[in-house]
Amino acid sequence: MSTSVGIVSTRRDPGAFVFLALMVLIGSSTATAAKFAVRELPVGLLPLIRFGIASLCLVPILAQSESWRKLFREDFGRLAVAALLCVPVNQTFFLNGTRLAPTTHVGLIYAACPLVVLLLATALGQERLVAARVGGILVTVAGAVVIGIGSLMNQGTESSRELWGDLLLVGAVASWGGYLTVNKPLVARHGSMAVLAGTFLLGSLLDLPIAALTYPRHTSWGVISPAAWWGVAHLALVVTVLGLACQNQALRRLDASQVATIGNAAPLLTIVWGVWLLGETITVSLVIGGALILGGILWTGRSGRIADKTGVNPAV
Repeated sequence: MSTSVGIVSTRRDPGAFVFLALMVLIGSSTATAAKFAVRELPVGLLPLIRFGIASLCLVPILAQSESWRKLFREDFGRLAVAALLCVPVNQTFFLNGTRLAPTTHVGLIYAACPLVVLLLATALGQERLVAARVGGILVTVAGAVVIGIGSLMNQGTESSRELWGDLLLVGAVASWGGYLTVNKPLVARHGSMAVLAGTFLLGSLLDLPIAALTYPRHTSWGVISPAAWWGVAHLALVVTVLGLACQNQALRRLDASQVATIGNAAPLLTIVWGVWLLGETITVSLVIGGALILGGILWTGRSGRIADKTGVNPAV
C-alpha cells in the first residue's frame, strides 16, 4: 500500500464533482444524438466529421503551447494507441451498434465499461484491486443486467439485428475501456487539453482510410434532415469537445475505474432522453436496475473517500 500522492480525491478537490456531473450529463446524450445522425449519414464518415470538427476547435487554442508538442515528442506511441482506440476502433463499433440496437441498449451495455477499465488498469499496474471498488462495479453491472433482462422479457425474443448491435456495442465498451486506461497517464503527464487535441487530430487521420473505403457513392447530401445535422453538431461540439474535456479533467483527479463507474449514471439519463425523444417506456426492471446502478456508484465513491481518510491510495 502506498501513500496518497498521485491522485486528488473528490473530498480534497470539490471541482472533481463538477467535472463528473458535466461528464455524466453530456455523456448521457451521446446515444440519442448518434441515433439521429446514423439514420441518415454514412456511418464510416461520421467519426471523421465528428472528431475533425473537434480538432479544428481545439488545435488553434493549443497552437502556441509547448505541451502538445512535448506530447508528440515524448509519448507519440501511447498517443497513437489512444487515438486508434478512441476514434476509428471505438467509433466503428459504437456507431454501427447504435444503428442496429435500441438506444437504451447502448447506455446499458456501456455500464460494463468500469469493469473493463479496472481489469486493464490492474493488469498494467495503474490501480490496485480493492474489494470495495470491485463490489461497487459489480453492483452497477448487475443493475444493467436487470434492466437488460427486463427489456428482453418485454420484447419477447431479440431480433438478429439487435443481437448484432449488442455484440458491436460490447466491442465498443472494450475499446473505450482500453482508451480510458491508456489515456490516463497521458493526461497526468501532459494535461487534459493537449492530450484531447492530440487524440482527436491523430485519430481523425487514422480514420481516413475507413472513411474512404466505406463511403457510399450514392449519398445525397441535400436530403439529409436538420435533425441528423443537429445530431452531428451535438456529437462534435458538446459530447466530443466539452464532454471529453470534463472526462480528462476528472481523470486528473481520480482513478480511471472511479471515473468510469461514476459515469454509469449516464445510462439512467439516457433512458430519460429515450422516453422523452424516442417514445420508450419506463418499466419495473428499469427502476430496480437504476437503483442498483446508483447504489454501485455511491459505494465506489465511498471507497475513494475511505482511502483518502486513511491516507491510503488504492492506485499503485
